Amino acid sequence: MQHMRIETHIEAPVEDVWKFYCDTSNWSDFWPRATFSDVSGPVDEVGTTYVGAMRLLGQEFKTKYEIVEVEPQRLIHERSDFSEDYFRFEPDGDATNLILESDWEMPGRLPGFIKDMMGKGWAERNFRNAMADFKALVEAKVPAHA
Repeated sequence: MQHMRIETHIEAPVEDVWKFYCDTSNWSDFWPRATFSDVSGPVDEVGTTYVGAMRLLGQEFKTKYEIVEVEPQRLIHERSDFSEDYFRFEPDGDATNLILESDWEMPGRLPGFIKDMMGKGWAERNFRNAMADFKALVEAKVPAHA
């Protein structure tokens, strides 16, 4: 298992960051290498499931995620066959610190040495880029507070 922690400071109140994240129609804007389908309900409700898919080295990887814990405007904890993910929303004055923590394994039938070589660096770059895109989108779409 690999572990990653990515923290992103967003100049928007936690209520707005939470609302933006929970609107799954926004996800393709900040997770550009992934597609999401079969969302069974709101992602801020325990028991909601969805399917995430991405392509890597010509192979498509799909996994089903389930929301297993929610603290409104504070935490979304999801689980899949390959990962345990925590999205923590921490108020910081009029801003928000979004912290993604994940324990994960590279899925699929890739040989071990390729998984090891690509895994941590590739995944962290993609997640850091996604969180940077998320930050930019929220800050662009949420009205500035005086």
